[in-house]
Amino acid sequence: MVETNFKVNLSVGDEYLQDDNDTTATLMFVFWGILIPIIGVIGFIGNILTIIVLFRKEMKSTTVYFLRTLVITDTGIIIGCILGLSIISITQLNPKMWLFTDVIYPFMYTPINYIVMTLQFINVWVTVAVSVERYIAICHPFRAVRFCKKRNAFILIGVISALALLYNIPRCFATTVTSCPASHECHSIISTEFGKSPFYEKLYAVYLYTILIYIIPLVFLGILNTLLIMELMRMRKRRTVTQVDENSENNMSIVLVLIVVVFILCQTPGLVAQFWFLGEQVLLKWLCVSNTLFALNSSVNFLIYTAVGRKFRKVLLKTFNVLVKRPVNEIRSSYSQNGGTEMTKLSPLPVAYDSEEVSDETCKFRCTR
Repeated sequence: MVETNFKVNLSVGDEYLQDDNDTTATLMFVFWGILIPIIGVIGFIGNILTIIVLFRKEMKSTTVYFLRTLVITDTGIIIGCILGLSIISITQLNPKMWLFTDVIYPFMYTPINYIVMTLQFINVWVTVAVSVERYIAICHPFRAVRFCKKRNAFILIGVISALALLYNIPRCFATTVTSCPASHECHSIISTEFGKSPFYEKLYAVYLYTILIYIIPLVFLGILNTLLIMELMRMRKRRTVTQVDENSENNMSIVLVLIVVVFILCQTPGLVAQFWFLGEQVLLKWLCVSNTLFALNSSVNFLIYTAVGRKFRKVLLKTFNVLVKRPVNEIRSSYSQNGGTEMTKLSPLPVAYDSEEVSDETCKFRCTR
């Protein structure tokens, strides 16, 4: 998501970003008013299913704690995109909806921007953290015993969250709301003196944001995933593995590659939008695409981290099986050969999971109900 606002009457410095162009307004409506809600609803449902599975008692490895954080931040980002982008792209086309466009939204913008940008920071760096954790688990398995612990995962997630909250505080002071001339109550979002300062406008909003959200994470993810894939390929060559182990290693490689590919495809257009060489109208059109991809990234992450794994699918099916069949399975009638009826209480058998976990290979476990 870009630092600048997406609304009609936002100003950056003393220059207003106006979307008076009908083509731009139509693009905003198509991308933000139609595509983002569709993507968001599908992603929201998928993320809710992922939350249900990841918070089951079977899923307790260190990697899963990172995945829980990712799916929660993804869900928050989807909600933020709909509130901050979709509604305004619809109401700005209808003058009768001026109450939201000119009164409600200007006061919503700053808190929504702060929350979404904070969630983005957490999401990106937790993705890096889970890649580091998996790198240690696979490439340095003996060290994993010491580093890949629940306590360390919680500490790392807490530190990332705290840094995200602190880092994004300046955004709260970069914009303010002012009155604008109109026949009804009207407010505009404008940059404050702090928001127009070289420190914020250049150093903080462009350079720091680019480095911390794009360059460093992309470099880390690229290096870590390359090392992981190389190590998995070496593991296959130097030992004879069972089909299950081989599939597990190949599956992990696919997940790690998808992390990098999807991150690059969905986040990089937002990087370009940080630089104002595109021109006002081109930038507004570019924002239509980049912010839609930003929402898409949060809507498909659950597929990357969980749906690819057989473990996730088994637990998901098991969850729905329990919800649907529990009333039937608790007490079932079985007929004996002599025609009598015997009431039998069925006890679920222990469920043994294969070696493919949503977590790394050092966190394997066997669950029984």
